[in-house]
Amino acid sequence: MSSVRIYVPDLDTLSHGEARVFRFRRRARAVEGFVLRVEAALVAYANVCPHWSVDLDMGVGRFWDPESQRIFCMNHAALFDPRTGVCVRGPCLGDSLEPFELEAEGSGAWVTVPDAEPDPVSDPRP
Repeated sequence: MSSVRIYVPDLDTLSHGEARVFRFRRRARAVEGFVLRVEAALVAYANVCPHWSVDLDMGVGRFWDPESQRIFCMNHAALFDPRTGVCVRGPCLGDSLEPFELEAEGSGAWVTVPDAEPDPVSDPRP
């Protein structure tokens, strides 16, 4: 399996702490990733908790805890440093989210996902 590039549009409309979810396939399984605005920067990660391999957002598209200014796992209350993806509190302490490379283009960005293939229904969701 090789890398896939996925265009995620309309990232210029995201405010600090807001995210846009995108989909891909890995080992015949549908998987999600997300692009998150952190101040003026954008970061991208797999939507998978390293502790238990479940979606961080439980399908609602919210990844940000405004009080701690961290990425938040709704399943375990784990907190992740938004710049590095490293878990700073919770059952996965020291583990990391899977990061993806971003390349800005227009109002969106190309996300490079290793060991993946495009998802036939890959429209990013808000």
